Amino acid sequence: MPGRRLLIVALLATLLLSSTSVAGTASPPAASTASAAGQAAQGAAALQASGGRLTNDCRVSRRGVPRCGGYLGMAYGGNADPSRLERRVGRLGVRRTFFRHDQIGAAVRTARADAAAGRLPWVSFKFPHKWWRMARGDGDAWARKVARSLKRVDGPVWVAFHHEPEGDGFLRKWRKTQERLAPIVRRKAGNVAFTVILTGWHQFYGKSSRSLKRIWPRGTKIDVAGFDIYNAHGLVKRGKRLGPTDMDGDYFAKISRWAKRKGVRWGLAETGYTDYAARRTPQWIDRTHRRLVKRGGVAMSYFNSKLNSVAPWHLEMPVKEEAFTDALEGTARLPVS
Repeated sequence: MPGRRLLIVALLATLLLSSTSVAGTASPPAASTASAAGQAAQGAAALQASGGRLTNDCRVSRRGVPRCGGYLGMAYGGNADPSRLERRVGRLGVRRTFFRHDQIGAAVRTARADAAAGRLPWVSFKFPHKWWRMARGDGDAWARKVARSLKRVDGPVWVAFHHEPEGDGFLRKWRKTQERLAPIVRRKAGNVAFTVILTGWHQFYGKSSRSLKRIWPRGTKIDVAGFDIYNAHGLVKRGKRLGPTDMDGDYFAKISRWAKRKGVRWGLAETGYTDYAARRTPQWIDRTHRRLVKRGGVAMSYFNSKLNSVAPWHLEMPVKEEAFTDALEGTARLPVS
């Protein structure tokens, strides 16, 4: 079992991701919305024209869940428009964005822009109420509104509600809420995949109360399990420099076995590596994505942002952007007309 190194890495990642969930709530630039309007009716039509296949010729469901291959993309800044960046690195396969419960309109505008550009939107929302209230049904009308709104997006959308719940409250109530809302969303919007996003470390190396056995939703269909796992190689903590994270051995192998038993697809909802790690293993992004796909993962989203970061995950370092560009080439994407 991994020792102190993995514990520290997990704690650092948890601090980062719990803060970015709130910080990354900026509305998209007006240009993004205009672009989406100018390319209306492209996503679903292009998918139908392709025979329901991605650019790598793998079949994909109406909800955007592929049978093989894996999207590669990113979260970018504070929900910033990635169009200019894409001119350098290529078209993103997936884009992660983050919104408060009262930002449904902004989320839909962003998702429409992503769909028009051929990116799969992977959207996170915070809840409008405490977990215990959500679990008893106080948020049902809100969830229906989210689903109806995302149904208007021309193409598939992935949605998550209160990702990374570990440490935020009584997890049984969170689990009950996911169980309640998943069927509401999937019934109301046939183009929307319901996803559940966890830290990963807590499920495999943390307290039993945070294990997948205890907190994974029961008795309902979840389309994709997301995990937020980072490589903090080189980060100094308590006077010691952290070593690299074994993404495949410590995580992918375990997640893959669990996912097969559960019949759920999985991916990295957020990930990143430090500048220190990039200097030593510049091809880490490509290697990690390839191993993820080999284990059956269907998506990998890089956290390309400085928001509340405890380490330099962003891709401003030339060798990191070049590595992402190389990794992105030839990966699965939604078809565009």
